Formats: sequence, C-alpha cells, structure tokens
Amino acid sequence: MKAFSILLALSGSQQSKYAAEVCWDLSERLGAEVLAQHVVDLHSSWEFLGHDNPGFLDSASYVNAYQKLGTSLFNLGEELAVAYAAETARRGQKGECVVDQGNPVQQIADRAKDHELVVIGHKPSGLSATNPRSQFLRLSIAEALSNDCTRPLLVIQQQVKSWSNLGIVISSEHINEGFINNSLKTARALNLQPVIVCLAAIPDMDVQEFALNLRKANPGLRYVPIGLSQTQHESFSDDSMIWSCTAEQRPSLQNNTLLVIPTRAVGDERLTVLDGAPSVFIRYLNLSSILLWPEEFTFSFLADEQELTAKA
Repeated sequence: MKAFSILLALSGSQQSKYAAEVCWDLSERLGAEVLAQHVVDLHSSWEFLGHDNPGFLDSASYVNAYQKLGTSLFNLGEELAVAYAAETARRGQKGECVVDQGNPVQQIADRAKDHELVVIGHKPSGLSATNPRSQFLRLSIAEALSNDCTRPLLVIQQQVKSWSNLGIVISSEHINEGFINNSLKTARALNLQPVIVCLAAIPDMDVQEFALNLRKANPGLRYVPIGLSQTQHESFSDDSMIWSCTAEQRPSLQNNTLLVIPTRAVGDERLTVLDGAPSVFIRYLNLSSILLWPEEFTFSFLADEQELTAKA
C-alpha cells in the first residue's frame, strides 16, 4: 500500500520547526512520506523595491538591490533546505526539500494537489476579532492558503507535544456526514478521543435532542461526547465563543487538542461553519493546532481500512 503523502510548507520560523516536528512524528507513527517545500517570494520583494518611474533615485539602484536581495533569499532557502535535511536524517528519516520561486500561496496550493495533507506553521496574531487593528492586517500565508487549498490543511501555531482529543467542529445548519466520518477515522488512526462541538445559531436548541438525532443518523457517534454552543453568525470569529458550550465533555484549550473544522467550496470561495472564511479561525483561534478539512476530500491516515479497524 502506498503511504499517504504530506507536504510541509517550510520557512525559517519557530512555528515552522514545530510543524516539521509534527510531520516527523506522523511519518514515524504512520509511515507517512514527507516533502518539504520552501518558496522564495521574489514578487513581494519587487513590490517593495520596484518603482514604475524613477523618483529621487534612478530605477537601476532598485533593480540592483532587488537582484542582490533575490540572491540572498535563494541562498537562505538552500541553507534552510540543508538544515532541514540534516535534522531529518538525524532522526533516521528521509527528508527531501525543494526550493520553489513565486507566489507562496499559489506554489504551495499547486504542489498540494499531489499530496493528501498540507502542514504549515503560523504565528498567531494575538488579536481578537473586536480589536480595530485586526482589520488592517494582511492575510498571512497560512490564512490565505486556507482559502485556496483543496487538501486538508494542518496549521501549527505552538509546539505540539501530544494530542489526546480530536475536537470535531460542525454547524447545526450544515452537517456533512462524510466530514464527520473522515474525522472519526482520523481520531482512530491517531488514537485520539473524538468530541463533537456543534455551533448552533438556533436559540434555545435542545442539546440532548440534537445529540440523540445526530447519533441516530450516525451510529459511529454512539459513544462520542457531543457539545452544543449557542451563538450568533456575527460572533463566530470570537475565539471564546466556540468553547462556551454545555457538553458531556469538551476539548481542552491546551496543546492536547487537535481541532478539525470542515470547509466547503462555494463558487470561488471556501467557507466553513456558519459560512465564515476559514482564514478567520486561523487568525483568531489561539490553539496549538487547527486542521481544516475540505468536505469534498476523502482519505484515511492509514491506507488500509482493515489496518485502521485493527487499531481501534
């Protein structure tokens, strides 16, 4: 059986190192193949340095600076690839790293089509949705990628020592059985306790009745704790909202929870629960790890379903 393949979006940040550690762990535990990719973004460099017409200085000065910067960025990329390969080899694993050039989001999304999972490090903004400064922030690569990537995207924001829970986020207004089943398979493959966290925009919704109906529709949820969060559409980006739910058991906000959130393609956009942009969850949820899962994409962390069943 062919092992599933992981694409690691590699940079020199601390969060990217944490993401690499997760990939190494998945590779060791599940036999995953990992390809690291570093993208040299010369386009942004030219946007910063380039000018259509000369002003105080001749444009040749900026072209020269751009060329020197490009050389330095490529050298850094190669140095990063060598360091990554060395650390991977030290762990007794194979570590290939490619250095591409172009728009990072486009380059990563293109390579992602040949893989089953994309892992990327991301530094949390530290801002809440109500902070006026948040509206002036440009999308980070991870945030922009969450809107364009058609493969499951695992965003690592803090060091992950271990996971104990898999928090499966759904909406009472949009329940996709395929996504729930993929999440349950992921929990079984990674030996995690699945917990359903349902965001509900319906006032006074009965959590017991909702849980009963959900378990009738999906027998796989028979022993899975189900929590319900009463919320409003306009407040879904508030990180405290998701966890203010009454539940049989709710996932912890510590590093031991892997949060998985569904996304779906609607025209040229990608939306998630309560019709919000997936980038919002990355920007405002200060969790160690967030897994964004396209509802239309199906794969198992273990290629052989019989092997997966044997682990349960």
